[in-house]
Amino acid sequence: MSLTGWRPRQGTEGPIVGLVESLYIYPIKSCRAVEVAEAVNLSTGLKYDRHYTFAEFREPSGAASVSTDCDPGWHFLTQRKYGKLANIIVEMWEPDPDSLEYAPGEPNVQSDGVLIIRYPDTSSSPSHPKVRKSVELPFNPTEGQIRNQGYELQKMTIWKDCPDSLLITSTSRVDAPPWIREIQAYIGCPKPLALFRVATGHDRQVFRNAPRKEQLGYQSIVNFADAYPLHILGLSSVADLDQRLKGVAPEFTGSSALRFRANIYFKGAPAYAEDSWKRIRVGQQVYYVVCRTTRCELPNTNQLTGKKHLREPSKTIRSYRDIDEGAGPGKACMGMQMVPAADKEIIRVGDEIEILETGEHRYIPQ
Repeated sequence: MSLTGWRPRQGTEGPIVGLVESLYIYPIKSCRAVEVAEAVNLSTGLKYDRHYTFAEFREPSGAASVSTDCDPGWHFLTQRKYGKLANIIVEMWEPDPDSLEYAPGEPNVQSDGVLIIRYPDTSSSPSHPKVRKSVELPFNPTEGQIRNQGYELQKMTIWKDCPDSLLITSTSRVDAPPWIREIQAYIGCPKPLALFRVATGHDRQVFRNAPRKEQLGYQSIVNFADAYPLHILGLSSVADLDQRLKGVAPEFTGSSALRFRANIYFKGAPAYAEDSWKRIRVGQQVYYVVCRTTRCELPNTNQLTGKKHLREPSKTIRSYRDIDEGAGPGKACMGMQMVPAADKEIIRVGDEIEILETGEHRYIPQ
């Protein structure tokens, strides 16, 4: 999205400071991003975002999860531990009601689309290392599909939550399909591996920095996102980091905005302008900007190769972005977390960003 011909200006309620440059969804947590030109905004975030996650089985420790008093054994996975998840390519097929071939009774339409998982074929020869296998799953399986496929509700730990989740399959099953074992071998997971989906009606409520029901009209909820429904990041902020990396880590090939796995990337505003935003309008949708995004080591993973850098960009970010007392010492921040004020609005690349309220932020940890 070019800025040619566009200029910051005063909007109806505040300054218009930038444009949405790109939008990303992550249908499977910590796997390859899917770029979209527009997306429906739901109370849980962008439609199709983080509805699935891989999980490994750990023998219960006896220490129950804080919010649900359980320790089910299944724990979600991310690139923090398994960098090769970045090489699991995810695609979405979405039904088009305007298509001449659209049929409401068709199974793939009833399931609100198809999730396509493509993963490296570890049995392929060295001369053809990029050969991939694929599997297709109903994105939101109907009750009939759940029964026919043998999906079942099981608890799965994600951070301090332990929601009932839909177990699609696992390597622990005698009848496990080959693809789940092949993905287990590819990412190098020594424990039993499973794929889970968010179970309808079992969303995780978000409190901490999120607006309360009295203010928002509902209590904020998420699917398998870490903490809040949406993540926004300015490309000027990423460019500033890149300049700093050139001086301290010349062997580093660049941070790449994709390493930060945001949903919304914008341009036009100065670096770190988003730090002070409290409420914004993007297109027609209003968002509460609730807190800064604290950064772990995940951005060290190259999102196109799955390879991890030993230090960067995390080391450099910590050197100058330890800015939020609530996050604690040594916790760098980059990007902002958001909660939509309403759902079912559409956000598009090119939408303008209008600042409705600014102020101070103090992160509340889990």
